[in-house]
Amino acid sequence: MSDRPRHAEPGASRSRVAVAAAARGNLFRSQLTRRPTASSTTSVETLRLDVDVLPDTSEIVVRNPQGEIDLGDPPTLSVSEQQAQSEDHLETEREKQRVADAVKHHAVSQSSVSGQPEELLEAVRADLRAKVSALAEDNWMFEPEEATRG
Repeated sequence: MSDRPRHAEPGASRSRVAVAAAARGNLFRSQLTRRPTASSTTSVETLRLDVDVLPDTSEIVVRNPQGEIDLGDPPTLSVSEQQAQSEDHLETEREKQRVADAVKHHAVSQSSVSGQPEELLEAVRADLRAKVSALAEDNWMFEPEEATRG
């Protein structure tokens, strides 16, 4: 048999390329917005065109009725949230201190007894377990939201 690779018909490959290019062009067309051209005037009306084109309310940036960014007041923490945040901070500091003490103890005892890395490993494992459980509790924040039908 021959060692030459088989080639598809030239007309078939061109049509596949044309279909792929058309599909790529249509893929994001619904998300495109009209942008002002260099020849257009830079009046306030043309600069606000993007806001008028996208009436979607799921924007990340909050805008006022004039189309300007509305900063608003920063969110304030309640007393219970502040206490919880300070308790979390203290707990984190305690964990860091415990790991640092275990490392320090290991470094001191390493010179006298070489068979005690288990204490250090157990302290590091306990710290990692605590971090994994904290991440598992916060996993809900990274799950996709379910679309509500109504």
